[in-house]
Amino acid sequence: MSDDQSRRRSLLQSVKAPLIFSGILGAVAAAVVFLATSGGTDNPRVEQGGGDMGGLSSPVNLALLAFGIAFIAALLLVSMLQLASRENPEELSQGSGVNQNAEELYRQQVAQRREKERRRKQEEARREHGEPPYGRDAE
Repeated sequence: MSDDQSRRRSLLQSVKAPLIFSGILGAVAAAVVFLATSGGTDNPRVEQGGGDMGGLSSPVNLALLAFGIAFIAALLLVSMLQLASRENPEELSQGSGVNQNAEELYRQQVAQRREKERRRKQEEARREHGEPPYGRDAE
């Protein structure tokens, strides 16, 4: 249980940092867009036209859109950088198939071939000299 809890805590800690950073970056982007589209702090926005200009004419809508885009882009970028810098676990280099060390496989195959060749030569030598079979060969 303690291993599961420690793993859960490390997962939460690794997720918190990108979320907080992305949230802050999104808030900054939303504030900049809101101030830019509302005319700044000294020059408040003056509505021109009939009043019903559509959804993207409101500074709040544009600020929310900027927040969403900045949040998603920052979260994606930070998460990918975090994954790229993480070390692979040691158990991935052990096992069978794709994960097994190729050099170890090669050495095992060479040892098996040499053993098979040694047994074949030994059997040929027995047949040549007429030596009686011993041990398991006698059965």
